[in-house]
Amino acid sequence: MGKKEKEPRPYRGVIDEIREQQHKTKDMSLKGKWQYFWDYYKVHTITAVVVILLGGTLIHDILSAKDYAFYGIMLNSIGLSAESMETAFSEYAGIDLETYDCFIDTSSTLSYSTPSEYDMATMQKMVAQVQSHDLDAVVFDSQVFNNYANTEMFADLSEVLPPEEFQKHKDRFYYIDYAPIAKANEDSDYENEAMISSDEGAAASLEDILAEAETHRHPENMEQPVPVGIYMEESPFIQKTGSYGQAQPVFGFIINTQRPETALKYLAFLWDETVDFESMKKNDLFME
Repeated sequence: MGKKEKEPRPYRGVIDEIREQQHKTKDMSLKGKWQYFWDYYKVHTITAVVVILLGGTLIHDILSAKDYAFYGIMLNSIGLSAESMETAFSEYAGIDLETYDCFIDTSSTLSYSTPSEYDMATMQKMVAQVQSHDLDAVVFDSQVFNNYANTEMFADLSEVLPPEEFQKHKDRFYYIDYAPIAKANEDSDYENEAMISSDEGAAASLEDILAEAETHRHPENMEQPVPVGIYMEESPFIQKTGSYGQAQPVFGFIINTQRPETALKYLAFLWDETVDFESMKKNDLFME
């Protein structure tokens, strides 16, 4: 009988791959082996290094994450340095940045004229921040502020401002008529015209937007006026930074802020003549 042919050994995956590479490189110099390795495995190596670095960064961020001492948003602002504002306000409010985070978002934008996926993401992010009790205070342009004011996002200033601050700002209050909001809350079929008009006015001209903002200065024309914002155009912050251009900026306290005292300090900070706001402007709009 002839000698039985030896059956081929089944493929054993990684083990066979390693042996094959060892066979190919056994007669190579150290330099040759390194070149061979780099030529054939550089993509794998770079990918592995990136994964390790990203994983390490994520773990570090999770372990070193600090609680917020303050979280604010300057939506649709122009040319502001978030880092400079955070540093200045932290010093002003006595926030220990070794222990807590102070975050002021000056880069987020929101447009109603041609809403994009980014705009939708911004809206969803702000909703999540309010629901998680992270957000404390904001400055929005009047069009955006009106839209969110009608969703009861902002606190009644008569309930959060100390008497002296209430008197100081009362001539700058931004009012909403709470009567249609209350009716909408009671009757799901009731249409709040204020909310509808803010959406339909998405592509409104600057003149129309400013005219709409002006109506919120007149509580005498409202059935149930509630002050929820402060017009900021006269503040040292706006005067020295010009960070809202021709738009009408409005300040508001988030209704469920967990840090009302710090939010009050933030309002005082934005109106403090001694603060060097000009140093908070970016030298280059493409930076940061």
